[in-house]
Amino acid sequence: EYFATTYVYLQDRAKLETVKFEPWDYLLDLFKLYQDPDVKLLIIGKARQLGITYSVVILAVWLCKFFQNAKVLCLSQGEDEAFDVISRCRFVDNQLPEFLRTKREPDQRGHIGFPATGSEIRALASTEKAGRSTDASLVICDEWEFHPYAEPNFAALKPTIDGGGKFIGLSTADTSKLNTFFKRKYHAARSGMGNFKKVFLPALIRPGRDMEWFNNATADLSESQRQGEYPLSEDDMLSVVKSRRVLSQDMLDWMRLNAQPPIPHELSEKYKGLVKIFKAPVLGLKYFLFNDPSEGIEDPHAISVHEFITGEQVATSRGKVPADMCAKIEDELVRAYNNAWNSHELNARAGGIVSQKLDELSTPNRCPFVDTNGELNLKGKRGWHTGAALRDKLIWGLEEVIRLNQMRINDLDFIDEMKNFVQLEGEDPSAPGGGHDDTVFACGGAWQIRKYMPLNSGIVKSYKYRRN
Repeated sequence: EYFATTYVYLQDRAKLETVKFEPWDYLLDLFKLYQDPDVKLLIIGKARQLGITYSVVILAVWLCKFFQNAKVLCLSQGEDEAFDVISRCRFVDNQLPEFLRTKREPDQRGHIGFPATGSEIRALASTEKAGRSTDASLVICDEWEFHPYAEPNFAALKPTIDGGGKFIGLSTADTSKLNTFFKRKYHAARSGMGNFKKVFLPALIRPGRDMEWFNNATADLSESQRQGEYPLSEDDMLSVVKSRRVLSQDMLDWMRLNAQPPIPHELSEKYKGLVKIFKAPVLGLKYFLFNDPSEGIEDPHAISVHEFITGEQVATSRGKVPADMCAKIEDELVRAYNNAWNSHELNARAGGIVSQKLDELSTPNRCPFVDTNGELNLKGKRGWHTGAALRDKLIWGLEEVIRLNQMRINDLDFIDEMKNFVQLEGEDPSAPGGGHDDTVFACGGAWQIRKYMPLNSGIVKSYKYRRN
């Protein structure tokens, strides 16, 4: 930070000037993250013209000037872009005061070295073999979303990061592609499932920008270009051309503002980081829950518990744990909430393990198996097999109940995942690449089995929350 604010001058191509580095708050925050020894993997989603590329250039020069044997590797989408990064590094070094200037050797388009410290900066295009069999103190991937070999490059560089190096991937968004490596890593970081620390920098974060500036800057851009180049939110950045969000964004935003915080509870204490209790069970009330299980390797499980009359979410469980633990948590939540009416997804190996474990635990009040025609199968089988027909019922049933305000979600992680559940033109609804859909299926499944709850008297009714 001191180096940047005291000694660094940059090229301003728009003004045709050499300008002193401006210490905007978000850039100073980035410098702190760059130097944080606990942040080994950093992913930055950003708008254009925020000075982020220059911030990593400053970091690279500082590292090589003040540390022995540092090696900075800069990967870009093409050779021209790679050489441009080196050009920026060279410019920053040239503008330093005399006492900080040292000899550069080599001093080439894609490689500069600093013999005084034994440090160097190399720039490479994202080719299939880029980064293989190399070591680095710092790896920078500029416009990472657009690297043609982002995934194999990262795999090749991972050993050097595990050995103590730092990785920074920064990019604007490609709104024409859903399943990019950048988006997968960003979604994972957003869900708290990966090892990356994520940072989002919207278009208006730069001082001097407001909506008037934004409207002028984007006047000639299409909506998809605006979202990619000048996103105002993470949702803008992660949106894809010709896609729509399945669940009502207005209602989910309202739920987020009005969500109940978790309360202390023995189950939360027992299953730290997994179980959240938002409202304690009340004697005499009826509850229902659904479990979307996993084996705890790639995807997390999700369990959502709801009060019968209001549909309000009163408890959740979510995380990567083995399937038998998913079943144990389901069993304990069922018993805690007055023997809640319950079921689980039966698909894949995890569903079979959960079903068997619930049998062993004699979990009460399990909903019978639902046939493809929507009728209960009363022959003893349990669980919900989400084939195409029942999957549609689950998704569009949830869409309706969210839109009509008949279910209230309190878990913010559930809400955030639901906001990013999309439907590409001509395709079935799904989570974006790298994202998850477990919360959608947990809540959608819960609403479906609610229809089959045995009642002592009366009929099933729904309560609509009034928005103030």
